[in-house]
Amino acid sequence: MGIVITLNDTLKRTKEEGRQLTKNAIAVEAKIRPGTLSDLVNGKSKGVTFDTLEKILDTMNKLDPEGKYTLSDVMDYKYDK
Repeated sequence: MGIVITLNDTLKRTKEEGRQLTKNAIAVEAKIRPGTLSDLVNGKSKGVTFDTLEKILDTMNKLDPEGKYTLSDVMDYKYDK
């Protein structure tokens, strides 16, 4: 299965918990193109740099300090035998 993007699930969960963390807010605050973030969330991205991942996570933690977000909130690795 490989790399699985989990950011959309994380954003849905935060919304259900009453915290407003959106793709647009992350993109604006992190100073990355909204299209870049959208492609990542929708599985259309061919790759992402460590710098971009760091910006996304730093911004998520800044916008929602209660979350304590880590890499697994953005992506995960699923081994498929």
